[in-house]
Amino acid sequence: MGAIEFQVWGCRGGRNMHGTRTGDLTSCYAVHAGADLYVLDAGRGLGALAEAVVRGDVAGVARVHVLVTHAHVDHWEGLRDAAWMWTPGNGLALGIHGPAEALAAIRAGYAPPSFVPLDVLAQGTLASLAWTELVAGATLELPGARVSAVALHHYSGLASSRRPLETLGYHLVLAGGPRLAYLCDHEPTDATRATEDALCGASELALVDANYGEKTEHAFGHGSLAYAAEVATRHPHAWVLATHHGPLRSDDAIDDGLRRHGAGRPNLAIARQGLRARWNAAGWSTV
Repeated sequence: MGAIEFQVWGCRGGRNMHGTRTGDLTSCYAVHAGADLYVLDAGRGLGALAEAVVRGDVAGVARVHVLVTHAHVDHWEGLRDAAWMWTPGNGLALGIHGPAEALAAIRAGYAPPSFVPLDVLAQGTLASLAWTELVAGATLELPGARVSAVALHHYSGLASSRRPLETLGYHLVLAGGPRLAYLCDHEPTDATRATEDALCGASELALVDANYGEKTEHAFGHGSLAYAAEVATRHPHAWVLATHHGPLRSDDAIDDGLRRHGAGRPNLAIARQGLRARWNAAGWSTV
């Protein structure tokens, strides 16, 4: 297998920010391996990623596989702005995969009169557009990779109006390459620890929800930097990136949290927009 690169294109949750060191765009992470681009969530960061693909900065891509975790808009709002939806005859094959609730929200969000359906935008631009519904426990075979879906603990509302969301985490295994765990929009509990450990224990890179700073703040289906540090302690072989930073989390608060919780945990880092890493036999290294 040729070079495999990972990049953070968006790492904020909830809404887009302006002028932060950590990053301004909502969730989007990508692994590039030859002709295949595996994308985790489609927030505003997808717009920047798609521009890079169309320009050729991310070169040689023929197939794009987008894995959406759930229905909240900050995880799919970048789909309509992706340059490949607006560039005639670009030849890309795009697959959008996720839970039924998320795919329904995407279709409804882009339906008239709000906007234009993605299937219409794809006409004359993409080579193909495919939709795949996933459920917890499902395995998706993609060119050069296998994806396993697991149920995450995520919800909207307060206790009196709490609404569980159909939310999936993903384990992405590249053939002959690295394994990646994606646990975004997930509030850890004692009951979910076995799931977290199974995914992170079988991965060289783990993206872990860090919407808040401390475990005492866990709420609305989100975790914390403090808990991401615990994951790093339990799985010292994995490079743990704390991500999905809440829109009220300042750069200084995030950096201070890493100083406090990252002590003695060299495998814990902050996911920052623009962060790039390359995989080889020795593991991941930033570039």
